[in-house]
This record gives sequence, C-alpha cells and structure tokens, in this order.
Amino acid sequence: MIPRSVTGITTFRDQAMGTQPASASHFMKTPSILFAAFTTLCLTSCDKTRDRVATTGDVSFARNTFESLTRGDSDVATKIDWPVFTSLGNNLGATYTALPTEVDKQKFITGFITQFATSFRESGGSVADFVNWRVTFHDKQKTEVAADSPKGILTVTVAERDNKERVSAISISQ
Repeated sequence: MIPRSVTGITTFRDQAMGTQPASASHFMKTPSILFAAFTTLCLTSCDKTRDRVATTGDVSFARNTFESLTRGDSDVATKIDWPVFTSLGNNLGATYTALPTEVDKQKFITGFITQFATSFRESGGSVADFVNWRVTFHDKQKTEVAADSPKGILTVTVAERDNKERVSAISISQ
C-alpha cells in the first residue's frame, strides 16, 4: 500500500476532519520553488545569450569586412570607422581627419582599399588561410575578433559609434 503522504490523495476521513495528508503542502510548494528557480535561471542566462548573439554578429561582421577588403570591394568603405581607423600599427584615422576636403578623404579611402587588396594578393594571401574566427575580447565599447593564419593572428576590432557598427582597427601579431 502506498502511503497517503506520497500520493497526495485526500480521503473522505481527511475531508470530514478538515485535515490533509502531511505532504499536501509540499506538493503545492514544489511547483512554486521550481518556477522561481527556472525564472532566476532564465533571467541570468538572458544577458549571456544576448552577448553571445551580439559577439557572433561581430565575428561575422569582422570576417566579412576583412574579406571585402582583401577583394578590394569599394562597398567596404562604409564598414570602416575612418576617423579612428588603425591598420597594421598605422594611425590612418589621423591622416584621414587631417585631409581638408571630402574629395581628398574619398580618394584616401579608395586608395587604401585598392592598395590593401593589391598588397594582400601580391603577398600570396588567401582568405582561406584565415581560420578559427573567434571573439577574444568583448565589452560595451568594442569587440576584438581574431583569426589564425600562417603569418600570425589577425585581430579585427569592431566598435559602435553613432549607433553604427564599424571596424576601427586591423592588426596582425606573431
């Protein structure tokens, strides 16, 4: 015979006497405790999930921007934060902001994209050589995305300014 406290069944005698099995309150509390635990888990996991989704987007953005640069795609210009851009240790942002006219700035951008693609091809670079794309650093201001290559680790920094995501730096280290 299964004890009443395990089954949670109230008998006619319990009803007549106004009592319940000892564990009835336990059965009522268990769903509440489980719900509270589940809610807490969900709320603490939401931020982590949101960050994971954001950084996954940053990896795709960084990779696509780098690949567009290697092809010399002029549309990549809108994905780069030119006033602060640093490439391979050179502060190109300072050069860009010092240019007096928009025409000069546009020529600078076009020249950089063309030269980057040409240098990449002439050095024997291949986009396929860049593997293991991943986030190496993330905070509210920037995300650093890295990829391994035979010549070192490429790091692409993605930052948001004026509510727009852009690449602010590209570097390679051994």
